[in-house]
Amino acid sequence: MLILAFAWLFFIVNKNVFTKLFAWIHCVIFVNWGVLNLTQGLGYQLESFFGKAYILIDSETISLKSGVFEEKQFVNWNEIKSIDYNSIKAKLNIKKTDNSTAIIDVSKFDYIFLQEIKKTISYIAKEKNIQSNF
Repeated sequence: MLILAFAWLFFIVNKNVFTKLFAWIHCVIFVNWGVLNLTQGLGYQLESFFGKAYILIDSETISLKSGVFEEKQFVNWNEIKSIDYNSIKAKLNIKKTDNSTAIIDVSKFDYIFLQEIKKTISYIAKEKNIQSNF
């Protein structure tokens, strides 16, 4: 508060237009930065305004979005011939029935989520008689 009081006195006393303009721009930038940090501290994330990250694995599709700004990755189960998991690169190599390959990157997920993804995909693949190496 003391700094704000000194800044306000500086605005009143100083007559130079360029200095006042620079100081106001500087003030606006730091107030916005402070509001952003305050909202994040209260539990509101700026990224939530742009969308959501999600993991959706059901009996019809495998659909993943690792981040808000990341691209959605999905494959239908009826198009899958086999699934191979590359543990070094943390990627799912999915061979489709039309002999094309889809690669789903799961490297940005936490270890716990990655284990759940592997367990769920393995379970559904066994049900659908799809070859997998989990």
